[in-house]
Formats: sequence, C-alpha cells, structure tokens
Amino acid sequence: MIFVVLGEAMEYFIPLPIAGSIYGLILLFLSLVFGLVRLSWVEDIANWFHSIMALFFVAPAAAIIDIWADISDIWWILLILLVVAYLVTMITTGVTADALIRRSERNKQGAKK
Repeated sequence: MIFVVLGEAMEYFIPLPIAGSIYGLILLFLSLVFGLVRLSWVEDIANWFHSIMALFFVAPAAAIIDIWADISDIWWILLILLVVAYLVTMITTGVTADALIRRSERNKQGAKK
C-alpha cells in the first residue's frame, strides 16, 4: 500500500502523463532491486494476483460489445494489429530473456575461472 500511495502522490506532483500505479510499480521494482524490500515480503500476494490476473481482462473484453457498432467496419484491421503487437511482444520478450540467460551463464562461468 505504501507504493500505491507514493505512486499516486508522484502522479499528483509530477506533471507527466504517467499513471500513479506505474510510478508505484517502478518504486516497488527499484526497492526489490536495491534490497529495500525482500521478495519474501511480497511473494505470496504477487502469486495470488498472478493467479487471478485473467479476471482483470473480463471488463475490457466485455466493453467491446458496447463499441461494436463503431468498430464493426475495421475489426479485421484491429485484429491484425493485435496479433502483430502480440507477436512483437512475444519475440522481444523471448530474445531479451534469452540474452539475459546467456549473459548470466557467461558471468557464472567467468566467476568459476
């Protein structure tokens, strides 16, 4: 909750178009990286949120019904854009994860020598 409050305060005081929740997540991430917050302190609730994450997408999906008249002529363009964005995200994530794993393995091998 501290990071939520700090993030909302940052949104109020910093004149950038960034949501308070994003500020809060960045603060939490930095706190985890620098050891101010231990992973064990947030791990249980993070796992719980991960398990119910699909519920957060029900409302946006249902909202499509309300705007169907506006997008009925271009739905196929939107679908193509969504698929392309999905593929770019998957490929970028995979390449980044692979690079980080290889870098970690090189660092471990270098430390052993």
